[in-house]
Amino acid sequence: MNALLRAVDRLNQYIGLSVTHLYMICAAITVYEVAMRYFFNAPTQWAFEVVMVVCGSAWALSGPYITMRRSHIAITVVYEHAKGRIKWWLDLFIILISIVAMFIFAYALWDPMVHAISGLERSGTSFNSPEPLILKSLLFVGAALYGLQLVVNLIKHVTGHGVPKSTELPGD
Repeated sequence: MNALLRAVDRLNQYIGLSVTHLYMICAAITVYEVAMRYFFNAPTQWAFEVVMVVCGSAWALSGPYITMRRSHIAITVVYEHAKGRIKWWLDLFIILISIVAMFIFAYALWDPMVHAISGLERSGTSFNSPEPLILKSLLFVGAALYGLQLVVNLIKHVTGHGVPKSTELPGD
């Protein structure tokens, strides 16, 4: 079981760290587009769509890694005042709600993704990229990996395996 948990962690870590480079590509394309548009009066037809696909892909695939590291932005005003068992139960509640939400999200993404793939959906713009097909597919993959990582986090939380020492367990 621990090997499976570590494999999911490693997969999401690999993907999460790999997609960070996509943000630099977006920045470079954006700088290029601004230079072409404002200095040479020759805007591109492709830059906006490429940046949307690349940033959307990076965003969709980085969520599972952030979840693995438990590094989400959080409002901690109540959480920080909780102690021991209450903090453990709050963590459990948050993980369970997140699992339900993420699997509902993945379920809602399934039909649009299948439709986009089966029809080879394209953007319909002058560049006519396969942006909808790529984004709908990667949003589903990201949501599924995110949900899987949440299940792994739930198992770790309940069993105490792989939980950082700073996390308080029941009875503390």
